[in-house]
Amino acid sequence: MSRRISAIWVIAHRELRSRARSRAFRVSSALLLVGMILGIVIPAFAMRNANRYTVAVVAQPGLSQAITSQAAAAGLTVSIRPAAGRAAAVARVDAGTADAAVAGQEVIWKNAENTRLAPVLYGALAQAAIGQRAQALGLTPGQLRSLLASAHPTVTRLHAQPDRTPQMIIALIGMILLFVALNFYGNYVLTGVVEEKSSRVVEVLLARVRPADLLAGKVAGIGMLGIGQFTALAAAAAVTLEVTRPFHLPAGTLPLIGSVVLWFILGYSFYSVLYGALGALASRTEDAQAAAAPLTGFMLLVYFGAFTIMANPAAWWVTAGSLFPPTAPIFMPMRAALTTVPAWQMVTAVLLMAAAIAVLIAVGGRLYRGAVLHTTGRTRLRQAWRGTIA
Repeated sequence: MSRRISAIWVIAHRELRSRARSRAFRVSSALLLVGMILGIVIPAFAMRNANRYTVAVVAQPGLSQAITSQAAAAGLTVSIRPAAGRAAAVARVDAGTADAAVAGQEVIWKNAENTRLAPVLYGALAQAAIGQRAQALGLTPGQLRSLLASAHPTVTRLHAQPDRTPQMIIALIGMILLFVALNFYGNYVLTGVVEEKSSRVVEVLLARVRPADLLAGKVAGIGMLGIGQFTALAAAAAVTLEVTRPFHLPAGTLPLIGSVVLWFILGYSFYSVLYGALGALASRTEDAQAAAAPLTGFMLLVYFGAFTIMANPAAWWVTAGSLFPPTAPIFMPMRAALTTVPAWQMVTAVLLMAAAIAVLIAVGGRLYRGAVLHTTGRTRLRQAWRGTIA
């Protein structure tokens, strides 16, 4: 057993070192990392800038304070720029140095009114007008506040649902990355097997290593490379989210990112063994892509089917898909982001996935053993399974 483990490690180390040193891998890793960070930072700054406005105000009692209070209530930041008169306010709006202007009871826009800023300005004008009328009636500021104090009704929600928008965004990004990563590294295994077959390197390796151990080593080596890259991307995303905070990060955000990494590991282990076995059925890259086409098509169906989870995450078929091993790596993280998944279902999904991987290793190893030495033409599944290749 120790000799087999040692052989698997040697193959895995060889795959890891040779692919990690390739220029294509380094460039793709750098581009993915930069793309991940920019994909979070740019929208975060855009969202912050979208909440900042400048308003030119022709002085009138209480208006500036009213705009500031109304903006704070709406979650906006409004900078007040005093204007000497209407002409000066119009000039600032026309020049683009102010998003809007207020002169008397007039609100001035350059083009169409801003739907977020407009309610703030109209509410501020109403608030300032009420203050002026109250002062004319002799009401003190305290009496005015008491008169205008908002009611505090008791709100009851019979079926309250928390806002899961941030988790959904994270899960959606994670699902896309997961799908891309599974295909990317699965095809790494696929093409790696074909290259070794076509160059006859596999014959040299099989003189010292069992076919199943060779497949396990290739999967483990490329898997460590993929897990390292995917974990680095997930860590970069988590750190960037914490720093930029494009939205309020709810409790459970970081565990959700960790869950995506876990399901990548399980999903990769499952699909890479299939890709390796299918790669052994072909002698050329073109044949390998054709052999893997049904698997790629199935993964595409799972990927696009996962988008429908957002409409009804509590549906029975979503629950079934999150437990079923071939679909669980995509369905479970998405479902967990949109609804509360019972702990027993999460544990069951992981155990079923682990059992499926163990079965698949045995099945994939047999197919690999039966087809890997066949270096001409395409091998049929039945021939590879029976080991009856001429």
